[in-house]
Amino acid sequence: MPIQSSESNAPVYSNGQAGGGLNGQSNDRATSLAGSHGNGQVTSLGGVATSSATSHATGRGRLVFESLTNPLFRMLWTGSLFSTAAMQMNMVAQSWLAYDLSGSATVLGLVAGARAIPMAVFSLVGGAVADRVKKRNLLMFTQSGLTIMSLVVAVLVHTRIIQVWHLVIVGAVQGTLFAFNMPTRQAYIPELVGARLLPNAIAMQSTGMDINRIAAPAVAGLLIAASPRLAFYAASFLYLGAVLSIARLPAGSPAVTGKGSALEDLSAGVSYVWNNRYLRTLMLMAFVATFLGMPFMQLLPVFQAGVFLVGPSELGVMYMTVGVGSLLSSLTVAVMASNPRSGLIQVVAGVGFGLGLVGLALSPGFLVALFPLFLVGVFSQAYMIINQILLMTNVDPELFGRVSSIRAVTWSLNPASLLVLGVFVDRFGVSPVVAVQGVLLAVFVAAIAVSRPDVWRTPKRST
Repeated sequence: MPIQSSESNAPVYSNGQAGGGLNGQSNDRATSLAGSHGNGQVTSLGGVATSSATSHATGRGRLVFESLTNPLFRMLWTGSLFSTAAMQMNMVAQSWLAYDLSGSATVLGLVAGARAIPMAVFSLVGGAVADRVKKRNLLMFTQSGLTIMSLVVAVLVHTRIIQVWHLVIVGAVQGTLFAFNMPTRQAYIPELVGARLLPNAIAMQSTGMDINRIAAPAVAGLLIAASPRLAFYAASFLYLGAVLSIARLPAGSPAVTGKGSALEDLSAGVSYVWNNRYLRTLMLMAFVATFLGMPFMQLLPVFQAGVFLVGPSELGVMYMTVGVGSLLSSLTVAVMASNPRSGLIQVVAGVGFGLGLVGLALSPGFLVALFPLFLVGVFSQAYMIINQILLMTNVDPELFGRVSSIRAVTWSLNPASLLVLGVFVDRFGVSPVVAVQGVLLAVFVAAIAVSRPDVWRTPKRST
């Protein structure tokens, strides 16, 4: 049945605090799924001991990695590590290949846009499905499909018959798979770790992605320089590693057990976010950063070949520099995941993200550009992680999958915006376009902060 949500202008915190979940449910549903024993030990799905009430982190180092003490989350995290490594290598290799085959930023945007359309169309459906099925099984299916798609491109490159239209078709299939994979993975996290560890687990999930943003692009650049097919074969094996890691997880339980239709579930998720002003504003902030900021990653090959006049290895260094900044940012956010001033930090990071893009656009050469790229990595990651934490810690557990899918729709706008930006880049050049993006991003984030102060003011938590 559709779940009703009333208009709300302030956040309702759910990270371990008592309070009203939808239908009167506790927001610690994920913790109750695990079950507890009289000795304070909490066991997760399948009876595996995951944490102890008497073993909370006592030092800063423990706090950073606290959620990884949960063995089930470690399995999911390891699988995500393989999967994001493959995704990053594919992103670099496919962007390079599209530009190498065509020499056109418009074609580069077309290939990226091929992923965007199915992600935008199917992400909401993917979120509704994620809340109704056993998440491990759905992840296994989507990861297997991504493995096959990467292997198809590797064979096409190896046999020297690869063409742009191949990349478009493969991108469309990948986009469809990601539409189901991304919300399912995000919705699985609270089911495994519970509400108390959720902010840290989200930050650690992003940390794993950042490790790959450092290593995977650099490795991809070296493999492309040696032989482009090696990058795609490597991505295929990494996706296979993700499948094997996920296979060890318990199947889990559907979050929605009612008899309502999937369409009703989907509608309930959209209504829930739309009727809550705080969640609606967070989604708007995610949209602004995704549309105006994140496409810079796919435009780095244009900077590499058309502005800085360097090779694929230097392109890998550029991606790696962004990854280093992002990793440091993720580790910092993992420590301060429940900071009451997170909303204000998000606003500052959003403005810094935009100004960093302006710095990149104004850079006269490759070495100078590394500093603003580092800053962009720091600010963009802090902005996006805090945005996700604020969303997921203020959502009823029944709706984790659907809310994650709505956020995934905003991510699908990244390649869609690149499709538009590619036309402007071909006409005006990449540096002016990215500079305008940066200015608009900083202005929009500041404007949202001024018009919606509830986003950044320290809220009064419900007790």
